[in-house]
Amino acid sequence: MTTEFGRRVAQVAAWSCLSTGSALAQAPWPVDLVNPKPATDDVVLPMPCGGSMVFRRVNVPSANALDDRRVMLGNPEARFAYAENSRSDYVGGGFSDAKVKGQRYYLIGKYEVTALQFDAVSGTCPAVNPDGRLPKTGITWSEAAYFSGRYADWLAKNAAAKLPQEEGAPGFVRLPTEAEWEFAARGGVAVGETVFEQPAFAMPEGPQRYAWYAGTDSSNNELNGIGLLKPNPLGLYDVLGNAGEFVLDAFRLNKYSRLHGQAGGYIVKGGDYRTALADLRSAARTEYIPIDKNGERRDKATGLRLVVVPGALPSATRLQSVRSLWTGLADSGVSASQSLTDPVKEVEALAKATTDPALKARIEGVGNVIKANIQARNEQRDRSARSEIRVAAYLGRKILEDGLKIRAQEMYAKVAPDDKKIRATIDASKENLDATLNYMIETVKQIGLDYPTATTAAQGEILKREFEARSVPGYTPLVDLVMTRSQGARTGKPVSKPELLAELTSMEAKVLNK
Repeated sequence: MTTEFGRRVAQVAAWSCLSTGSALAQAPWPVDLVNPKPATDDVVLPMPCGGSMVFRRVNVPSANALDDRRVMLGNPEARFAYAENSRSDYVGGGFSDAKVKGQRYYLIGKYEVTALQFDAVSGTCPAVNPDGRLPKTGITWSEAAYFSGRYADWLAKNAAAKLPQEEGAPGFVRLPTEAEWEFAARGGVAVGETVFEQPAFAMPEGPQRYAWYAGTDSSNNELNGIGLLKPNPLGLYDVLGNAGEFVLDAFRLNKYSRLHGQAGGYIVKGGDYRTALADLRSAARTEYIPIDKNGERRDKATGLRLVVVPGALPSATRLQSVRSLWTGLADSGVSASQSLTDPVKEVEALAKATTDPALKARIEGVGNVIKANIQARNEQRDRSARSEIRVAAYLGRKILEDGLKIRAQEMYAKVAPDDKKIRATIDASKENLDATLNYMIETVKQIGLDYPTATTAAQGEILKREFEARSVPGYTPLVDLVMTRSQGARTGKPVSKPELLAELTSMEAKVLNK
């Protein structure tokens, strides 16, 4: 007992030392142990003992604090359906970007937490050596969560100014949710939806260059240091293979398009160095039962990766804003003069009119169902608006590309004026361009007639953030053009074909990066 008591006292004393600014005075760790593949947009946070941890932004284009993004997670493959069948989930970014309208984000660890980083927060500064570059494994879920709490505490006391802020409050580190982890592992908005829903992110140089999996051609069935391979589209290393990664959520089975109601153990994501290549996938979700007959379980191939997020309600200002946004979630868009036809208002009026508590509860329950249905409809409307704006922007780019092709064909025709085949090709190209222009005009008109101005404005900004995230240049002026023209169509202004073509031509250099 005396020995155990003494050990705990020593731990507390050591932690007290690390909780002070003196820890920052330690010599910085070698870069190859904490950030072997530096990038200009890395976010680096300090750690005790002269250490650091590197994070990457995960952008989630959003109109406001209550706007989130529906994503398809899971895997349709039958052999994993009991746990992973495809399902809708939602992800949101807690931090707002002050410089970019409609952009929100969270941070996720660029690498798996290493042994050196884990030990630096344990209470005693570790020896700095190459072995510290290995991911920290063999820990319990409770120890992973405790580590995130200790590191969050140290950051708040020693480096709060280095943390991203939201509404004046600093963010904090924790384990990621499964949706946060899988959204980032798949590539987030840096990839298109078709690519996002593939079993794993694209690996053009072969899987052995991106993931440590079972076999002599890859991991050789052993743990490997961080950052030795290539990253996923968000610049994250070892998200698949090497060490499995704990997330915050409890494990639940799948019940077709949703998760089952019973929560079991914890979830481990990503597979590890023992996982066969055929089983390596973003949707993989293994249940980690925290105890067995010997007590708390430890697995030699399971570790962790952290996220940095703010509170959902970091300030009184945000609370007031969220209350206002929440009230408007079920707004059906009717004017005040039509309020009696608004089912939500009708139900609220009925609930207020009755003095029977049981009846009141039933009416309010119906009201909640109606609100949820209206909210789902509004979200579907937003996604449809964004999709139609995207189509119109694509059509605008195609018109410009076809115009370039026609000019090239006409230059050739001047050299070979008797070539009837090239004249026929030019005529066909012009017909196609005119058809595309008509299609764009009809799409722009329909956007203006089908969607409120506020919807197209918000979804247009989100779409621009998506194009930027995927490094697809030239679409911002096209999206702006579509929004402006669709708003004109909404007010009854016709979309003139010559004017639209002239406006498109004027932005050719910007769109096609000439």
